[in-house]
Amino acid sequence: MKENEILSELHRVREDYARECGYDVKEIFRRMRVRTEQLRAEGQPVGPPAPRETESSLTLRESPPERK
Repeated sequence: MKENEILSELHRVREDYARECGYDVKEIFRRMRVRTEQLRAEGQPVGPPAPRETESSLTLRESPPERK
């Protein structure tokens, strides 16, 4: 299988970051919180991603036109 360069880079960056934090999950999240607050202070929008629509959430929101 051909190696995906983007995923390889993502895995490398993730591994480097985890190593910098000593593989400590609490430290990783502490740094994430600090960075989030920095972004907010700079006026960047920070929030959860928009919810994804699932097949069950796709509903008809209005009635189709009546045939004459």
